[in-house]
Amino acid sequence: MADYDIVVLGGGSNSLTAAAYMAKAGKKVLVLEKNAQAGGGTVSIHIAPGFTNDPHATGLVACLPNPAISAHELPLGKHGLELIPFHASFASVFEDGTGLISYSSLDKTCEAIAKFSTKDAEVYRKIATDAIALLPLLSRSMGAPPLPFGGFVAMMEQSANGRRLVTDMLNSVYDVLEENFESIELKLHFMKWCGEMMMNPETKGTGLTFHMLLGMSHSYDAHCVKGGTKNLTNALIGCINEFGGEVRLQSEVKRVVVSGGKATGVEMMDGEVIRARDGVIASIHPWRLGDYIEGLDPQLVDAARRVKLSDHGAINQQFALTHAPEYKAGAEYKNVMCVELMHKDIREARQQFHNYIMGDMDLTKLSPLVMVNSNVDPSRAPPGKAALYLYHFGPREWANGGINAWEERGQEVADAIWTDMKRYCTNMDDNAIIARHVETPLTHHRHSNSMMLGDIFGIGGSAAHLMGRRPIPELARYRVPGVTGLYLSGPFMHPGGAVTLGGRATAMAMCQDFKIDLKRAFTVI
Repeated sequence: MADYDIVVLGGGSNSLTAAAYMAKAGKKVLVLEKNAQAGGGTVSIHIAPGFTNDPHATGLVACLPNPAISAHELPLGKHGLELIPFHASFASVFEDGTGLISYSSLDKTCEAIAKFSTKDAEVYRKIATDAIALLPLLSRSMGAPPLPFGGFVAMMEQSANGRRLVTDMLNSVYDVLEENFESIELKLHFMKWCGEMMMNPETKGTGLTFHMLLGMSHSYDAHCVKGGTKNLTNALIGCINEFGGEVRLQSEVKRVVVSGGKATGVEMMDGEVIRARDGVIASIHPWRLGDYIEGLDPQLVDAARRVKLSDHGAINQQFALTHAPEYKAGAEYKNVMCVELMHKDIREARQQFHNYIMGDMDLTKLSPLVMVNSNVDPSRAPPGKAALYLYHFGPREWANGGINAWEERGQEVADAIWTDMKRYCTNMDDNAIIARHVETPLTHHRHSNSMMLGDIFGIGGSAAHLMGRRPIPELARYRVPGVTGLYLSGPFMHPGGAVTLGGRATAMAMCQDFKIDLKRAFTVI
């Protein structure tokens, strides 16, 4: 029977981050990951010789303010992490050949918006300036245990800008856009961009997304990881190893062992028991708490099971191509991180988001998103060739057949998305394909226990599940009531979704409980 100080159930980027900090704090740490590659959503694959594709996370923004990166609290660079910037995060290309680019530069973005509406450009500048000023407060909270939701609202209510933010937070992205802007192009641009948080822009409680997006996109260049997102995972593992920890792959945990009200280890699928002297970090989806932990309060288990998932799922396609796409809208879109291809029809876009919730999608009204990281990172593809990431929203579960219907419908949907994408390009046909890999919500569900029913963000991102309410108030401090020494980490915890390296906050809570001087592991407190 092996003994460790801390045993970690699940090797996603959040859990690996928590493990790295606890190992840095002096604990003997073991991470157990069920898959052959750790990382959860921060992984890479090779679909053809010389090509590196990212089937999940492929662009980084939300993690950049995290002190793990910004303050070099973890020696990620020493272990191979190299980030490559884009100077524009997101672009929309419309069927009529027009388009809108969101640059890191606020001035350039306002110039782009002014081509459609000078009034919108002026309003945008004011809102973005306020969002940039507020970002240090919001981003600092992303790397630490969250304020109680009521406390955050009370703090915001002390200023006029804060009160406006609270109003927008409780409203929807669509409400915010309708209230402030007139141009169809800008509204569509941000409806789709905010939709990348996997929530319908008309869902109440999503309005904060718009402000966070503006603050982040004008404060930080978006980045990709040189050589593939897997190298972020490899760097986290390198940190764990440097600090004396261990990561064990293809090792699936059956349950958390609880003795005398304390988490004392885990039992593996093969019956092996691994002891944890101090505690367990568990990437257990709130829906599955009762499956892994015996003896919990039934009311807690029920409350966790009623957590809402995101409004839609994702169909990700990876291509190895003979050449990179060129857009009819112009060459300036080539090196934007995310290029959205869409019809200039708000009613259609709204209906499609609604269709996803209802378990359907219209394959004649698509809006593919294209990312070609090999344009800025030549290591991802042989000379002259391209590694392309083609992405689209879709229902997590079909109205007829549920999530398993993706088994039959996946290729049909993927083909329709590829066909639609080609219409916006001057140089794309099927002959450009060297290799192709398709993943659907069903694939995501099978890949990670954190992606229940294909929810790649863990759970929904409305105000009901933000900050001190994520996933529910009783679990938002990373601890599980009734079991000491058990801590939660994953995309379903604050700060949630995307690649945030949010396990830093879990580790901070643990160090506080264990009476470890925070300065041993953290330079920004």
